[in-house]
Amino acid sequence: MARGGKKRLGLLVPPANTTMEDDFARWMPSSVRLHVNRLIAPPGSSGIAYLQSIGDHVEESTQLLAMVPVDVIAFGCTSGSFLHGHGYDREIESRIESASGGVKAIVTARAVVEALKSLGAKRIAACSPYSDEVNRRLQAYYTQAGFQILTFAAVDRKRVTNIDAADPEVAYQLAKSVGHPEAEAIFISCTAFRGAAEVIEQLEHETGKPVVTSNQATFWACLRAMGVDEPIPGGGLLLNSGKLLSGRARSL
Repeated sequence: MARGGKKRLGLLVPPANTTMEDDFARWMPSSVRLHVNRLIAPPGSSGIAYLQSIGDHVEESTQLLAMVPVDVIAFGCTSGSFLHGHGYDREIESRIESASGGVKAIVTARAVVEALKSLGAKRIAACSPYSDEVNRRLQAYYTQAGFQILTFAAVDRKRVTNIDAADPEVAYQLAKSVGHPEAEAIFISCTAFRGAAEVIEQLEHETGKPVVTSNQATFWACLRAMGVDEPIPGGGLLLNSGKLLSGRARSL
């Protein structure tokens, strides 16, 4: 348990992901401190093998991070937590909690589910920077979670080769492209997708719909788990509703 009057948020991120730390720093209230460790993947690995590795070695990363007295540990990889569908997300949570000696675990895929539910959204528009195979698993996971995905689009990875360094315009244009009049929320997946956090409020203003990103949902879930309920400027409806602990945000 954290000491010194501050809440301490532990974050596990894939090796090359710098976006999630930047986004968390953007939103971090003065009452919370951030502590980060890398997940483990072999050099040069990619795709499903990469995602499998960070899950296979999650205990090692967790044990090192848990040497800090954190209040919650987030597994900061959306695709790494929906990789094998429902049940795998819970498995990752359980393994983190066991390896940390009982620290509450948050995994991004499930955090997104809870965030969308808190906004009352069942019909969604979604987008990501993933490969076709990972996108199939994304759509299967969130469909199984009870959401109807009305429209979906992915980044052209031939045009945008490094999502950690993408211009925010990439996330903005991708999210706009999945617009659907019956969608109750827009979901932008991937914790490494730079710029998604920066365009949340612009998209909400222009579309009239709440926007959920992987990093925003993970941060929201971590704050709730730590009992922090202050609104977070710049985090869109989900983080700035002033009702983080209520389980349901107001509607636009």
